[in-house]
Amino acid sequence: MQREVTQSELEFFYIQTGEAIWQLQFFEEGLCKFYIILCVHFNCSGIDKENADIKLKQMNRKTLGQLIGLLEKTNKVPDSMLTDLKAFNELRKWVVHNSIRENGHDLYTDKGRESFALQMLKFTGMATTLHKSIRNTLMVLVTKAGYATQDSILKSANAEIDRLKGYT
Repeated sequence: MQREVTQSELEFFYIQTGEAIWQLQFFEEGLCKFYIILCVHFNCSGIDKENADIKLKQMNRKTLGQLIGLLEKTNKVPDSMLTDLKAFNELRKWVVHNSIRENGHDLYTDKGRESFALQMLKFTGMATTLHKSIRNTLMVLVTKAGYATQDSILKSANAEIDRLKGYT
């Protein structure tokens, strides 16, 4: 059945789209740092502690697909993670570039709206899950290598959160 999108449905759509893009940006930032730390640790791609900040700025300009390709070339990322990253990137292309063009008309049917919303929620969930996976992998990498302890990392993170909140 065709019908106009209600105000509450439109608000839900905009909120979910905004959250999806926000989570994508968090994820991409985390993926860039993951790549830099991985390369410093395994001495790959000419990245070391001295040039990590410069390289990070360069990585931040890469597309998600380019970052995934760089990670793949290191041969240090599990195939399962690469598969998940590639699937996420395909969904990202739909969310960012093609959702309205390919499925905008679906917003005028109940089934289409539900399908559209589920895709957006799936994307946000994937971004969050992948970001946590990267964070956990990094935690293991840096603690096993002796670069930091979990307590020192959490203390630093909490201090940054307090700084951002204006507590310090």
